[in-house]
Order: sequence, then C-alpha cells, then structure tokens
Amino acid sequence: MWSKTVSKVPFRLAFIVLVAAAASATQADKGDSPITFRVKTNPTLAAKANWQPVTSGRLDNGVRFAILPRQGDEPGVGLLMRNEGGFIAERRPGERGLTHLIEHLVFDSPTLRAPNDRHHLQTIGLPLTLPAATAGTTSWRESNYFVSTKTTRSADLDVLLRLFREVATDLTFRADAVDEQRADVVREMAGRKLGNDIYASYIGAVAPGSPTDVIDAQNSDDVPRASIAMIRDLYRRLYQPESMMIVIVGNVDPVDMKALIRKHFGDWKHVGPPTTPVPVPGFQSDRIAPISVSAMSQGRRTALMTVVTPAPPPPATRRRQIDAMLMEMLAIRAVDNRLTTAQPDAPRGKTGVYIENGEQGHRLVMLWDNFADAWQPAIAGLARTACALRTVGFSAAEWDIARRDVIQDVTRLTADMGKAPNVELAKDLSHALADGRALISPSELLQRAQLLLPTINTDAGNRWWRQQWGAGVEHIRVESPALTQVADPTAAIRRSVDGATAGTGCVVRE
Repeated sequence: MWSKTVSKVPFRLAFIVLVAAAASATQADKGDSPITFRVKTNPTLAAKANWQPVTSGRLDNGVRFAILPRQGDEPGVGLLMRNEGGFIAERRPGERGLTHLIEHLVFDSPTLRAPNDRHHLQTIGLPLTLPAATAGTTSWRESNYFVSTKTTRSADLDVLLRLFREVATDLTFRADAVDEQRADVVREMAGRKLGNDIYASYIGAVAPGSPTDVIDAQNSDDVPRASIAMIRDLYRRLYQPESMMIVIVGNVDPVDMKALIRKHFGDWKHVGPPTTPVPVPGFQSDRIAPISVSAMSQGRRTALMTVVTPAPPPPATRRRQIDAMLMEMLAIRAVDNRLTTAQPDAPRGKTGVYIENGEQGHRLVMLWDNFADAWQPAIAGLARTACALRTVGFSAAEWDIARRDVIQDVTRLTADMGKAPNVELAKDLSHALADGRALISPSELLQRAQLLLPTINTDAGNRWWRQQWGAGVEHIRVESPALTQVADPTAAIRRSVDGATAGTGCVVRE
C-alpha cells in the first residue's frame, strides 16, 4: 500500500449526491395513493451494514480523530491521516506545487528514526497492509494518506500509527529523494493537465473566484527549483497538530484506538509561530455568465444546464441531514427518469442529473447530456426538460416511480455495504468531519426512507424542485470541438435554447 502515490487535485467529475439544505416532509394529500414498502433483510448482511456510533474529538494539542467501528468483508481496517492545507496554502513566492511534492516524499524519504533508509515507511508498512493503487492524495485544501491493513491486531495498528506520526513530524527530505520526486511530480501533473484544464474551465464559468478557478493546481513550475530549505519550511508550517486528523474505520474497539492515537500523537507540540488559517475565496455569483463555451480539440462533448447557489450550512440535526439526502435522491431519480424517457434508445449514462455541495463553496444542480454528434439537439433537449420541470413539474406517476426507485437503490446499497472498503469510508468520514456533517449509514438511510418517502407527495416534490432551480443563477454550457466552426457560439447556443422553449416563458437570461 505504501508503494505508490497518486495525487488527486480537486477536479472531480463523479456524479455523486452530497448533503444539501434540509428538506421538510409534507404529508400526502388525499389525491396521492399511499405507498407501503416491504423490504426483506438478511441478518448477516444487515450486520455488515450497521455501524456503531462514531467516536470523535480532539486531543489536547488539537489533533482531531474519528473512529467508526463497523463490520465488513475486509480482514483489516482503514487508517487515514488528513492534513489541512493543500494548494491554497502555497501562498509564498516559490511554493507552487510543493504540497504535492511533500506528499510524494512521504513515501520516499528517510525519517529521523531511519535517516539512512529512503524506503523506511515502505519496508515497515508493506508487510502490514494490502496492495492498492493509491496511498496519498492532494487537493486544494488538504493532503491525505491512507492504508488498508491486513489484520485488526492492535500491534499492527500501533506500528502503522507510529509511521503516520513519522510522516507528520520526522521527514528529513534527503537531497537524492527530493530530486527524484521533483521529476515524478512534474511528469504526473503534465499528464493530468488536459483534464484539469477542462474542469477548471467549467468551474471558472459556474463558480468564478472560487479556489479551483483561481488556483492553477497543476502548475508545478516551482517544484524543479525549490530549495530543500523552502520545502522543509512549508512542511513545518503546514504539518502541525491542529491541522491533523486521524481516522480509523473497521472492526475495532474505539477505546483501544483512541488510546493508540493518543500514544503516538498526544505528545506532539506545535513548532513555530501560531498557525494562521488561509482565507478561502468564495465564488462570485454576479460574475456567472448565462452561457459559456469550451471548444478544446481533445475536450469533452457535453451539454450542461446548471443552477448555482452558495452552499448552505449542514442541516442542524442528523434527522434533517438524512431527510435532505433522501429528498435529493428522490429528485435526482425523478429527473433522471424524465431524461431517460426523452431518449429511450440512448446508451445508459448519456444523460443525467446530479446535485452537489462542492468544495468551492457552491451548490450545483446540473442536468447533462454527453452527446456523440451534434450539440444543438442535446442543449435543446435539456432546455425543454428544465423548463417543463420548472413550470409544470413532475406527474404523480413519475413521483411514484421515483419513490420506489430510491427505496430499491438504498436497499441495494444497504445489502452491499459490507463490500465498501474501510479506507473509502475513512475518506468519507474525514470529509464529513471537516465539513461539520454526520456520516450516515445506508441502514439508517433505509430505515428513514421507508418512513419519509411515502409522505412526500407530488406537490411537495414539485415545490422542492422549483425552489432549488429558482434559488440560484442559471448557467448553460456546451463543450464541443465543433464550436470552433461557429462564428458566434454563444449566440448560437442562445438561439438553440430559446427556440426549444419558445412560448413557455423560459428564456436565457441576459
């Protein structure tokens, strides 16, 4: 697990559902038929889906921790160490790309304990962990290090947490290791440049002024020439107790795990001047244009209709968080079914919808169409769907199907939860803790879904969707190399959308 590291910049296009604003449940009107859901459960599968309560807190020195005891199919546990301060912390001249370089050096640097061994962490860690493609990531806001262990033995976890502590405080940055990893970082980011540019262009359109818009995260120009002293200075500035989080997920005793965390991290003292939080720029909604275009020759072919609002704070209670998640899942299913019905012969995944509270401080509600040929039918179809949903809404039949689909989805998720890797849950838990959210288990989600979803009637669903779509700034985007042949692509997109929605009152804003 310690043998390879891949840095993940925050350009993620996974269509995932994150927690959004709380949604209130409305009792079904007399016109809606009551729905009863009956789900058979397998006791063994249910045991693997049920999680014990998360134990979380801070040590006296500021180190955060979270422990999630749960059963699963893995023989061991997932360990994760998260350090706040990624690309956005590279605020001094000459530091561009150095957080990423430090992440690489974690796996190829001697430590104070083994000053002559560049592979100390691998030598000790590999026999205790399972192979994996990645063991480290860096985004604009944090670096993560994670392993999946072969057993749940406290002695093994003790050794690995000691290695995590060495990562946090004891790297020596020997010159030969630094020089080798400089070249590796530059090669890696060059290979990621196209995808990063494509996503950064999109974020620049829908969330101008946000971190991904203003931070050129694939820029590693300073990596080849930064002095070891500068690299070490950034390491010591960022790797401090109050910036660190330890997460453990698996079949463990939380009392024992907390004791191990305290053993290895409790005596860590802050070094240097007080940590100053780096201001995070927020997106500027008044700079969002109605239409944007990307015509990269190697780019995507996709049409997007997006509504952007500031990300709301997490719901105040766990119950409201669960209700918000279910309401989003319900709406996503209803819209996705509408898009699929409009193109019944299209391949699976050609069209879809997702809702995300992004790391950029914004909330996105997006409809997409990944077309293969002409862009005009794709954006026209999305415009018609978005307009119809905003003005007419869902039918009772559509809402009924969506409710049943969500129950089936969550039931499958619950049944498969034992297969979920501990380390992936550790990542989810770390993000939730950093964002002030709870991590909801599928079984808890299913239990609430069976009670809540039958009460969400068609009127309530339509009202919720209109509130979401009407609360923000609408943005239309088309990405296609064919747009290089269009004299005024923005005007052409406007004509296509306005023509598709003529007479409905839905027009592209000026």
